[in-house]
Amino acid sequence: MRRQTVTLKDVARAANVSPSTASQALSGTGRMTDATRRAVARAAEELNYRPNAVAQGLRTGSVRSIGLHHLHAGDRFASDYFREFVTGVLDGTQAADYDLTLLSSDPQVPRNRVPRVDGVIIADPIADDLRARQLLESGLPVVAGEHLPPGMPDCPVIVADHAAALRAILDRALAHGVTRPAFVGPDANSGWGVLLRAEFLAWCEERGLPATTGESRFGDMSVGEHQAQIEALLAREPATDLLVMSSEPIVRGALPALAAAGRRVGDDLLLACCGDSRTLTMTTPPVTAVDLHPRALGQACAELLIRVVEHTVDPPTSPTVLPAEVHWRASLPHRPTAAVPGR
Repeated sequence: MRRQTVTLKDVARAANVSPSTASQALSGTGRMTDATRRAVARAAEELNYRPNAVAQGLRTGSVRSIGLHHLHAGDRFASDYFREFVTGVLDGTQAADYDLTLLSSDPQVPRNRVPRVDGVIIADPIADDLRARQLLESGLPVVAGEHLPPGMPDCPVIVADHAAALRAILDRALAHGVTRPAFVGPDANSGWGVLLRAEFLAWCEERGLPATTGESRFGDMSVGEHQAQIEALLAREPATDLLVMSSEPIVRGALPALAAAGRRVGDDLLLACCGDSRTLTMTTPPVTAVDLHPRALGQACAELLIRVVEHTVDPPTSPTVLPAEVHWRASLPHRPTAAVPGR
């Protein structure tokens, strides 16, 4: 036989209180004695009562669900970074007994309604993503996982410490003797790209070195296009002896371009990436890269958003910065053994 569902009225009857008092006791609200709260809690436990989430949502307006938005989210599951970020978000939502809803993410088609969630995490916000902008303007609590690009509405932001990691790479390359550094990364649509480029240019200016930069569209996975871009950069600046790139697809395009140009990575040209993946440990040579700890970042975004949703913390007005870690590999070793040949 089907087991009959225990209702709030059953709990109230067992505790000898009204249904409204039982509801307030279980939610920690209302005015009543501690003895009454204990009696209701004991009755709920003995009856194995489980609150009806739909009914709770109707009363409170909460659905106990967090939305996650990312540009072309379905395609991004091929990325180590995004899979780890989503796992971290799940770590945070599950600990607080919230569901996670992956939002539809076509960046060129506006949403026709506000999603039924309590708040939204926007991973890697991009300026011309119409849906990301709509979510920021929706009135829902929003936390961004990474820097907002210029012109986007404000919200609390949690980021990895890209500036410190990039400067560690550049300082180490300088110790190897580099004199012609170059950076290739996202354009102004990406707040992350804006920050990386600004830090690179500032570092070069501080040390009196010429700075070469190139732009890549955020999320562009085309190895062929990046190969052509690096070939063109090397043709313009043949003396380049350090390439810092923002992402794995650019590195995968750079390696054949460098080989075709007769450049020896880790020898007469040093190479580093501002994000890490398993692929970069298996290239020849393995590529020095920044571990952004995406799982920790995702969890921190979920935890902050839930605290904002539940009004236990005021939304922070300045970015929360989490550590990033450089993994030194043969493309740019941690300890220089000699100056790069040709200096």
